[in-house]
Amino acid sequence: MKKRKTGLLLLFSLIIFSCAPLKRPVNVNFAHLYNADLSLLQPAYSLFHHHNDSTHLHIYTNPEELLYTRQANEDHFTSRFTVSYYLFSSISSRNLIDSSATQFIDTLSVDQPFLIERKITLFTPQGERTSLFIDFEDINRRSRYQDIITIDKTHPYTSQFFAMKSNEDEEYFAPFFMLLQSSISIRYGKELDFIMAVNTYPVHNKIPSPPFVTNDEPNVIPELIADTTFNIQFNKGISDITTAKPGLYHFFDPDNINHGFVAYAFNDVFPEVLGTEEMIRALRYISSSDEYTDLFALDDYQMASDRFWNRSAGNPDRAFELKSRYYSRVTNANILFSSFVPGWQTDRGMIYIVFGPPHSVYKNDNSEIWHYTEGMNVPPARFEFQRIDNKYSGNHYILKRDPAYRSTWNHAVSIWRR
Repeated sequence: MKKRKTGLLLLFSLIIFSCAPLKRPVNVNFAHLYNADLSLLQPAYSLFHHHNDSTHLHIYTNPEELLYTRQANEDHFTSRFTVSYYLFSSISSRNLIDSSATQFIDTLSVDQPFLIERKITLFTPQGERTSLFIDFEDINRRSRYQDIITIDKTHPYTSQFFAMKSNEDEEYFAPFFMLLQSSISIRYGKELDFIMAVNTYPVHNKIPSPPFVTNDEPNVIPELIADTTFNIQFNKGISDITTAKPGLYHFFDPDNINHGFVAYAFNDVFPEVLGTEEMIRALRYISSSDEYTDLFALDDYQMASDRFWNRSAGNPDRAFELKSRYYSRVTNANILFSSFVPGWQTDRGMIYIVFGPPHSVYKNDNSEIWHYTEGMNVPPARFEFQRIDNKYSGNHYILKRDPAYRSTWNHAVSIWRR
């Protein structure tokens, strides 16, 4: 009788546990996605649609971020980590479409790879945009990292149906950063024969106004003017392209320009900016109009940048520290926020560069809210960004501007100029 009671109690406990509410992504603070210092783990993910109703989730992990331990009955060190995923119809939805958890084991070796790559196959409904919540846990260390990714299968030419490869490099997935003057091989998820059109656009030069300027930032995506248009032929799902000129490359269905994706080749070193004109243009956020004009008087971008920082910082050591921090943020902004313009030219990029990584980030279906708590190098602030649908990118967000931001902005800029 006692054993029966124990069994019933265990069964009841399992039922209660399985009915526990799932932590929804809309309630998660995703600040760690924009600040690597907040987590020991920094796994990365990519998606590749290889079938109408399934998708490969590629998982990349730096082994130096994992804890390897040796069990009593083993003669080698192993890492154990679990990847759990929850597929929702949207970030804010309670409708859970699918979920699963997979445990992986990696054995420490002398020739340890730079990245550990693993793959999971997901069920993903075609013709829809869904939200994938991922929970990565290092079992040995009991640390975890949560992420949210949009799965886009709204049409057969989203970026997640494609993979690229440059020369002898490894194949990579969206977002696509292409080297200039390179031959790029493009693979489609299925071995089909079809044609895609390609428009190339020069870099859109508009730089966002400060967050307190409300009269010249309509939530309208500009109609980009292509400087080159051509077609590429896919044979059994394979095609190639040569990046002859810098700019934005827009691949799309010749019969529907709204069905396509973009790749970035904005400059020779993108997403970095060092040694390019972008070094100077990116200083617009913290320079006066006269200073900004004077920066272009020098033909040497590196010299102009050094002169600006030396004058702003007051001494060479502080100038070096500020310059390194600033351009590191510019590069990160390009990686995180590029849409149809380089990431540093977006509203999120502007706030990220001047204020730094936000202390909390909450995501909704079409918005992000960033919070900054008061600290030595940042004033308290709250920024809300709204995602704007457009044919070029699903990663473009517009800041809700307010004249009340003037003092907060001026304070944040002054920190760079002490």
